[in-house]
Amino acid sequence: MTSSSPALEMRAISKSFSGNTVLASVNIEARAGEVLALLGENGAGKSTLMKILAGVHQPDGGEILIDGQPVKFARPADALAAGIAMIYQELSLAPHLTVAENIFLGREPLKVSPIGFINDRDLNDRAKNLLGEYGFNLNPRARLGRLSAADRQLVEITRAIVEAKRVIVMDEPTSSLTDQEVKELFRLIRDLKARGLAVIYISHRLEELDEIADRVTILRDGNAVYAGPWGKISTDEVIKHMAGRELKEIFPPRNAKIGEVKLRIRNLSLPPKFDNVSFEARAGEVVGIGGLAGAGRTELVEAIFGATPPTSGEIELNGEKILATQPSQSVTRGLSLVTEDRKRTGLCLNLPLSTNITLANVRALVSGGRLQSKIETAAAQNYIQKLSIRPPAPTKPVGRLSGGNQQKSLLARWLFANSQVFLLDEPTRGVDVAARSEIYREINELAEAGAAIVMVSSDLPELLGMADRILVMRRGKFVAELNAKQTTQEEVLKHAAVEE
Repeated sequence: MTSSSPALEMRAISKSFSGNTVLASVNIEARAGEVLALLGENGAGKSTLMKILAGVHQPDGGEILIDGQPVKFARPADALAAGIAMIYQELSLAPHLTVAENIFLGREPLKVSPIGFINDRDLNDRAKNLLGEYGFNLNPRARLGRLSAADRQLVEITRAIVEAKRVIVMDEPTSSLTDQEVKELFRLIRDLKARGLAVIYISHRLEELDEIADRVTILRDGNAVYAGPWGKISTDEVIKHMAGRELKEIFPPRNAKIGEVKLRIRNLSLPPKFDNVSFEARAGEVVGIGGLAGAGRTELVEAIFGATPPTSGEIELNGEKILATQPSQSVTRGLSLVTEDRKRTGLCLNLPLSTNITLANVRALVSGGRLQSKIETAAAQNYIQKLSIRPPAPTKPVGRLSGGNQQKSLLARWLFANSQVFLLDEPTRGVDVAARSEIYREINELAEAGAAIVMVSSDLPELLGMADRILVMRRGKFVAELNAKQTTQEEVLKHAAVEE
């Protein structure tokens, strides 16, 4: 089902924060029964534009029209009442509530009584039926805080679909999903289109859009620089519009010499997450760890770092055994962890960018028993420039940066800490193609300088493009070791998904 008239129009939308123009007279339209791909680099203004649509921010200028009628959303509840739902890139769920309670938050079925207690049985039955219909294998009674990032994403998707009546916005919905879960999501999107909803789909995975996108609007530096049918523009042209330049090599070449063993893991176990895991990472080497969600990859790197100590096994760093009991000890010994969930376990969102960058090596900033703020600012500015973090404002709270710039801030922290072994868990999750290339280049420079890199990734092209070796994990065990330059995505998936 398609419609020639737009279900949603945003006309001449402008927005500034503290004198910094984020959106400059942007126009977009989303049509009933179609998918509009909204693209742009991190910081281009996509999330701000969608937060204006969702009633989170108020525009400085412009207007919003639903079915041709002007509307104003003073708060998120107004947008929901108009049938607009949003799946945020950074999840907006309540971790202390169950899956079912999150899905129906604010719309809980009530018992027929004068007081109106929540009907828990009906609530859980409805959630179970919905999850089953969508193909999501989740327990509706499970506490959300105990779920993986991928499962939390599925809950967010389910909740938004329940809320959506006219427009649904999906901001990086597949960033932590498995291939099978992505297929289920695309099936749902086609169903939403058939029901006449307009879908606005934000993604940095351009290869996904061939399956679902009908039209595309591209933002750059707060301006809409391209709008047209999807399929009429090549990937190279999309990237050029996004970045304002051609991106010759997404995966830059690496010229690193493989040296001595920097990290050795022997028979490491943390049942039931993983068991009897052994591997080595050498200086100058990028070791990729692949596998499906729930395979134990995140739990493994967290255990090595000491965030969740293993029950048995040995860890050697630069030839010395270490006890993975406290992350602070790991940092002191030159080990670092870029976490999968930067907001929950990585960054201090209310603290300045400069503090977040220098947090793991505060001792370098102390002189005469006092923290030297000028040294801190200068050190932060060095890495802000090195990684092209935008905006380049050391005093800005890191929580106000875009997702990609937050990710680069987290990497900058460990560069400043002079780490020698880097554990990178989904290092480019939610990061645009140009920012990815900057992160890849920095990873290559680290390897060329003699660091060892262990990189967990659900993005198979990323593993093939960056790793020297790929260790495939399934059900808490390594089941294959592959030469990244000689293997294929199909071979990695076969080992990850098929019992041998």
